[in-house]
Amino acid sequence: MKTPPDPDLSVSTVEEQGILESFFKLPQAEREIIRQLLERSSPEQPGVISLRVPFSAKQVKERRKFLLPIYRLIRYHRLVFDSIADGALRSTYLPWIESITLVRAGKEEKLELRLNNKYEKVWRNLKQRLDEPGVRLKSQYSSRLYQWARQYMAVGYKRVSLATLRQVLGLKDIRDNSGKLVQEAPLEAWANLKQRALDHALKEINEHSDVELELEFTGRGSYRKVQSLGFRIAAKKPAKRKDAA
Repeated sequence: MKTPPDPDLSVSTVEEQGILESFFKLPQAEREIIRQLLERSSPEQPGVISLRVPFSAKQVKERRKFLLPIYRLIRYHRLVFDSIADGALRSTYLPWIESITLVRAGKEEKLELRLNNKYEKVWRNLKQRLDEPGVRLKSQYSSRLYQWARQYMAVGYKRVSLATLRQVLGLKDIRDNSGKLVQEAPLEAWANLKQRALDHALKEINEHSDVELELEFTGRGSYRKVQSLGFRIAAKKPAKRKDAA
């Protein structure tokens, strides 16, 4: 059996986590549009796709359904990620789409969607990770814990130190390349981490993903201080269909 990567090595950087989380938080229709754009993007040319717009009077519903995810990509959804520069934590908000061009030719209408070519590095980063498993989870902690847990489904159980769990959840001190502290780790107390991050992530993963994840063991050391945790990890069984009456 192939050994999963060590979590201390496989956890993404701060910037990579934000990029991946922003993509998987998109609704399915919007995510598919971005996927098509990324697949057509290259270092020499930004991604551009041309989509035929339902045109006739009989296609009003189809037209609205077609345009709605594009509208939401422009109006509501943003690519959000953090990075470290000059000893400071920088939060960046980017529009997914740079421009939309409406092309009319006779009785046909098309929309041309274009990625912003100023952020080629960001698109390349995300493009390399499109095939990673992902579901739409609202919490950043849920998304990070889900990505980690998927690696160990074949094993069925994983015990980790509290320090490793903090890294998986993104709750570590953030330092720049010189080692300078940029941001202290949030939720320092175990009770706060469990209540505000872990419990919520477990609930959302078990309700809205293909993974069943259970905290089965809590290892304690001196003064009953939590040192390690054990997780039971399994693929969720498909719901049984009720027989037709």
